Amino acid sequence: MQLVMPFARPTSYDPADFIRGQANAAALALIEQWPDWAYSIAMVHGPKGCGKTHLAHAFAARSRASFITPERIGTRPADQLLAGNHAWVVDGVEQVGDAPALAQLINHARARGDYVLMTANTAAAELPFTLPDLRSRLLALPAIALGAPDDALLMGVLAKQFADRQLRIAPEVLQFATSHIERSYTAAQAFVKAMDGLSLERGRAITIALVREAMKNPSWQDG
Repeated sequence: MQLVMPFARPTSYDPADFIRGQANAAALALIEQWPDWAYSIAMVHGPKGCGKTHLAHAFAARSRASFITPERIGTRPADQLLAGNHAWVVDGVEQVGDAPALAQLINHARARGDYVLMTANTAAAELPFTLPDLRSRLLALPAIALGAPDDALLMGVLAKQFADRQLRIAPEVLQFATSHIERSYTAAQAFVKAMDGLSLERGRAITIALVREAMKNPSWQDG
């Protein structure tokens, strides 16, 4: 058996590579409407793999926003974190460990009129914060949910994820896969990872026949 060595796969966050669809149309419109926002801070939320980070990079490209990693919030006062720019991204706000510092950051950004795009895996009401001051601020933010993909979007997501792995897949293979896997972003990620590994292991191109073979073993869904 061929030994398959895992290695990091780069992901393209170029705005031109974002896969548009009905499920993300409202969030994408928000990005494209910047700076004409009714409120300077907004949140987009949705499940893992739905394109939140890609949208965040599209916003950063458009607004020249700086990323503030969740881990940095609380390491310095908000006025220092918000130095040198007036547009910001907090990607994965649920990972912030210092709730008072996040509330302070939102307050300072609002007072300065800075633009902030936050992303989260869930809606604000479901975020793991109990601090009343922070929860009230998060609940007050304009929020857009990224929904489940339809077939066209799922096919596009599969094509991009294969392309990120330097793999070009025939349209009929993508159509077959789209009609046979669960319609979710996590299923798409697991499928692409499994097919990449199986293709390397067998030394074969990814064809409908290879996909059928993978479908006989449901363990691929474990990612």
